Amino acid sequence: MSMLEIRRLGKHYGPKTLFEDVDLNLGERQRVALLGSNGAGKSTLIRMILGQEQPDQGEIRLRKHLRIGHLAQELHPSSNRSLRDEVMRLDGRREEILLAKKDCEEQMALRQDESLLKEYARILEEYDRLDEYRLPARAERILEGMGFKSTDFDRPLSEFSGGWLMRAALARILLLGPDLLILDEPTNHLDLESLLWLEEFLQDYPGCILLVSHDRAFLNRLVESVWEIDHQKIRAYTGNLDDFLVQKEERLRMLEAQKAGQDARIAELRSFVERFGAKATKARQAQSRMKQIEKLEANRIEIAGPEREVGFGFPPCSQSGREVMFLKESGIEFPGRKLFSGLDWIIQRGSRTAIVGANGAGKTTLLRALAGKLPITSGSLRLGHGVQVGFYSQLQAETLDFRKTILEELEDAAPQLELSRIRGIAGAFLFTGDDIQKPIRVLSGGEKARVALARLLLTPHNFLILDEPTNHLDATSREVLLDALLDYEGTLCVVSHDREFVGPLADRLLEMTGSEAIPLVMNYEEYVKKKTSEARERVKPPSTPTKSEPKKEAKSSKPSNNQIIAWKKEIVERERRIETLEARLNEINDLLANGELHSDPSALRGLIEEQTRAQTELDECLLRWEELGTLLSGL
Repeated sequence: MSMLEIRRLGKHYGPKTLFEDVDLNLGERQRVALLGSNGAGKSTLIRMILGQEQPDQGEIRLRKHLRIGHLAQELHPSSNRSLRDEVMRLDGRREEILLAKKDCEEQMALRQDESLLKEYARILEEYDRLDEYRLPARAERILEGMGFKSTDFDRPLSEFSGGWLMRAALARILLLGPDLLILDEPTNHLDLESLLWLEEFLQDYPGCILLVSHDRAFLNRLVESVWEIDHQKIRAYTGNLDDFLVQKEERLRMLEAQKAGQDARIAELRSFVERFGAKATKARQAQSRMKQIEKLEANRIEIAGPEREVGFGFPPCSQSGREVMFLKESGIEFPGRKLFSGLDWIIQRGSRTAIVGANGAGKTTLLRALAGKLPITSGSLRLGHGVQVGFYSQLQAETLDFRKTILEELEDAAPQLELSRIRGIAGAFLFTGDDIQKPIRVLSGGEKARVALARLLLTPHNFLILDEPTNHLDATSREVLLDALLDYEGTLCVVSHDREFVGPLADRLLEMTGSEAIPLVMNYEEYVKKKTSEARERVKPPSTPTKSEPKKEAKSSKPSNNQIIAWKKEIVERERRIETLEARLNEINDLLANGELHSDPSALRGLIEEQTRAQTELDECLLRWEELGTLLSGL
């Protein structure tokens, strides 16, 4: 069954056509990546699906009562709600249901009315679907997956920064569990641990998902279809991102072969017309061929030329000494918090270190210390001979001269480069055409960050320190940066959650745990595999503890005979209780169906509440019964 159908869809802005004659379907549990260059129309298509914008042609049909969750629903940082309460608001419907339930109960205490009883029964059904009893525990589990600590749950939203607010918005949508989940760059504000948790969570998500992301590894693990907006069309491909790239290449080769045949046929027909068009004996044949040419021209295969690739190389810089930086017994400590101490670390020339760890563990703080922007509080930190440091972070965007244009900033950084070359590099960082003449002061935060990155990379440095350099880049810009860094002959320290970016670059790892800095003896691929396994365990819902649940013995990997006997006894008890609860629920359903209790509001309300309690207990019994079955089957 289709969750969403798009039929002959078209959208235009003045003379510009985004796409036309689009036909697509989104099925149940389907995972789709929406791809396209900046400005191709991804956001416009999402707005039309949400009903925020209307198509110029065609229509979008949504399944009746389809619930949609969209990441762009922003939280208000001025809200006095706690983090937990805001996430548990879901889409606002929970508050409405709780208020309606309370109002109905107050009215039922004053009067008896059959229509009121029916309304109360309907409200309780919706209340039951909220899974209210388990909602706080589910909310906390998702918040922990997003990287929040338990001490954050009761903090007001106004205390969190924009990145953490976006995590909270994502947590709220995941808790809502909509039928269609639309996520626009969901990984931008996540560290590796939270990103891997999200991947594992979405693997088993029961609804369908529409994803916009530049994270190739993320898309490859999750999607089974790709919708690409390209040259005014949206084409659907089967498979993940790697499959899409292969299929697109094959499609282009086929089109090129068809176009070559078409061009040859047109040339052959034109040749005939030119040779015999003036001869009376051949006039009819020439006219026939002219009609064939017109028909072929009307259906001419057009293939867009390849996008102009921008090659980028770092400007030459003198070589540093063999040891780029020395840290001896170094540490950083703030009042009430020690990030690390006793770190002995020598950064060797030409090394490429990825600094890893959860958000808040101190990665950015360490980078700032390496760049000389922040002093260490213990030990020593010393630069080697001839080291020229280049530092990039989101905060560097604020060091730009707001009176200048983008072009002027880049020209100041590389006055020796030709204008055409500077324009090409600006284009690689998504500033094309007249955009390059925009004043810095009118740019968004993401645009300023891209200018700061482009400026840094145009300036000679032999030691680069980069903090999340890919956050505001599209796939093409990211590839330009990665290729340039792979050819870079200097020393590199980088913090990034982008696995496809870090993987080819890093040859050593330093992990920040929040209390210490530890050089790791594993490669990045092994580190990601370890973190993925940990994320998989964190996604699993906690088992329900019971009195008869045996205690785990630390030294024994095999359960004792007493444990096995206890499990077998408990599974029999659970089966009996499940039978009792199912029988009682059938009785309650029969009583509610025959309508005899509608004249007794108090009895009806009590019966409905008993139904809710029985269903909750039945769910818990079934969960524990399955756990016991798994334990016993593994013996």
